[in-house]
Amino acid sequence: MSQTNLKTLLLLTTCISFPALAFTPTPDPGPDPETPSTSIANGRYVLYNQNSGKAMTVAGGSKEDGANVIQQDYSGQDYQQWDVSSLGSGYYSIRPAHSGKSLDVWEWNASDGADARQWTYLSGENQQWQISSTGNGAYSIISRYSGKAIETFENSTANGANIDLWNYWGGPAQQWKFTLASAAGGGNGGGDGGNNGNTKGATCTANGSVTVTETIVVSGGVYDGGCKVFNPTSALGDGGQAEGQKPVFRVENGATLKNVIIGKNGADGIHFYNGGTIDNIRWTDVGEDALTVKSKGDVTIRNITGVNGYDKFMQINAETNLNVSNCVVDNMGKFLRQNGGTGFTINVNVTNCDISNMKEAVFRTDSPTSTARITNSRLRNAGQLCYGSWKSCTSSNITSF
Repeated sequence: MSQTNLKTLLLLTTCISFPALAFTPTPDPGPDPETPSTSIANGRYVLYNQNSGKAMTVAGGSKEDGANVIQQDYSGQDYQQWDVSSLGSGYYSIRPAHSGKSLDVWEWNASDGADARQWTYLSGENQQWQISSTGNGAYSIISRYSGKAIETFENSTANGANIDLWNYWGGPAQQWKFTLASAAGGGNGGGDGGNNGNTKGATCTANGSVTVTETIVVSGGVYDGGCKVFNPTSALGDGGQAEGQKPVFRVENGATLKNVIIGKNGADGIHFYNGGTIDNIRWTDVGEDALTVKSKGDVTIRNITGVNGYDKFMQINAETNLNVSNCVVDNMGKFLRQNGGTGFTINVNVTNCDISNMKEAVFRTDSPTSTARITNSRLRNAGQLCYGSWKSCTSSNITSF
């Protein structure tokens, strides 16, 4: 029986009247997209379909906008791994590890049968997802835009079967198991120098060098540094604590910067304007700050290593939902600091990180509306966890090392 016919049969059977009973049964509408669940920790996952046991996969490992999303036997490829990050208010981005793009409701189609594809992350509601427990170790994935659920088409168990969206009906084809990539087995995947989720920190080995005399602007799209060492000159600053130094990179308008080593003169690191992503970045010697959020926008940071900074590793000067995963940060004043004396809201989620030798604290703010959370991480000599007037600052599954 096809999935469409099965759904029709379910609807017909639930509408049969029974005169001896004083009610008419109503089908379970499933999760309410207006009351999101917050049950998944940030991290890199393999998403297994409950019906088929196969993994959500970007077809052919394509990195192009519009590439289709299918199910396939899991073989450890990074295009079968998904970075799940909280956006606040209970919603998540779900982004394929190999491309940094996003699981997307194709062409803003709100109808049953709409395709799920990958597209450059633009933070629209068609790229925001409610993840809700179905009570059996699996989860539904509901589009914030359409209220429909990610499923395998027609209950298929075949490799290559399409993944689309349909009105929630609760069957196993609409249920997904989230397994951390580090625990999923399979191979280590292909990739472009990035971390596959099995280790923390950046993985680049130096592959040549670039002298930087003016800030490199990355505006939209992806800039792949090829694991070269980018050495700022004194034109950007001296890497000390003086204010007003220039960044080595300016990432803006949702762009992605990846596979970069910043040399010993870190200048003012990386600046974000209007959101963006960095992936597989190493700071050899942090300058004034490793990175600064300069204007409002969602920021994703993954697979990074930074050492030897006198003050802050991250400076936050504007509203943001900041998601950090797979990081190693050592010998700083603070891991993160919201601009002093400000009251705007930031929401920080950190997972799978090693943070050590912080002189003051992990998180610091003066804003009573901001939140921070760190999970599945290790701390050593890290000072206070939460310093200042946080609305909420919490941790779970934290160990020492």
